[in-house]
Amino acid sequence: MSLREWLIAIGTLVIIGIVIDGVRRMRRARKESMAISSGMGADELKDSPLDDDFNPELPNGGARTVSRSTLEDRGYLKRDMSAPVSADEEDDVTPESGWSARDGDEDDGILSPPRVMKPGIEEPESLEPEVTSTPEPEADKPKTRPARPEKAKAEPRAEEPPVATTEVEEDTARRTPGKPRKNQPLAGANRPEAREVLVINVLARSGEQFQGSKLKSLFEACGLEHGDMDIYHRHESEDTTTPVQFSVANAVEPGTFRPQDMAGLSTPGISFFMSLPGPTNALQAFEFMLETAQCVVRNLGGELKDERRSVMTPQTIEHCRQRIREFERKQRSQRA
Repeated sequence: MSLREWLIAIGTLVIIGIVIDGVRRMRRARKESMAISSGMGADELKDSPLDDDFNPELPNGGARTVSRSTLEDRGYLKRDMSAPVSADEEDDVTPESGWSARDGDEDDGILSPPRVMKPGIEEPESLEPEVTSTPEPEADKPKTRPARPEKAKAEPRAEEPPVATTEVEEDTARRTPGKPRKNQPLAGANRPEAREVLVINVLARSGEQFQGSKLKSLFEACGLEHGDMDIYHRHESEDTTTPVQFSVANAVEPGTFRPQDMAGLSTPGISFFMSLPGPTNALQAFEFMLETAQCVVRNLGGELKDERRSVMTPQTIEHCRQRIREFERKQRSQRA
């Protein structure tokens, strides 16, 4: 035989050996798996003493039945000392689980575990099955109700927005009072061409409108000035030659705010937008825009929405900040 034929024969034997070894390993792994399953009791599941109602997916193993006397002994049911316990009541069974499906029924007489196990709280008399028809629970109710009006009075106070000054309001307060300026462009006229735009919409509640006079007062309090394109703009200072931080337009076409029409204007929403490149400190400009939008919501109601008019979540806000960081990173790399 030539050298080539020997190499072919040896290669064939090697391949056959690899295949045989693989089959042997598969069989051995299967036997070991079967042995492990058998050791864990998989073959004895048919002989398991568990009930047919047992469901291992439930937290407590499924619903089991217990007698009324067992419930009374465990404290889930109040024992009626006046009436004798009959054999039928002894044999009555009630589902025992983490939460009874009839916890809200006062006539059932069964208390859910969280209500019974709270320390220092008396069990309401109205939960007894025999006492629900008597007038005694009505006399007991005033004893437990005085705390509820106080709690109800405290709730509106908690919902009131905290009186706090935002950074954009503080920045506006530091600016000098507006005076007639000469040889200065309109607000927003020096905005560069936008490569990326971040948008925050503020929409009024269903069936409501934002009044133009109130919007105008809020815009001016937050440092916005009417200018180019008949909308409001906020510059980095009172000087309109400084970069534009953000602008706000009407959400209804044509999207303008005319000062002479603001008193009679009403709109279902407004749109804040910030273009990049533009502000010297883009992240600060975005925070000012967000705070101004939140100021509108706090004072006039409504909801914050993103550019697709979906609810603006903390994740959406953080995504906007990340877009700004990514844009600035690309700008630095291009300069380098």
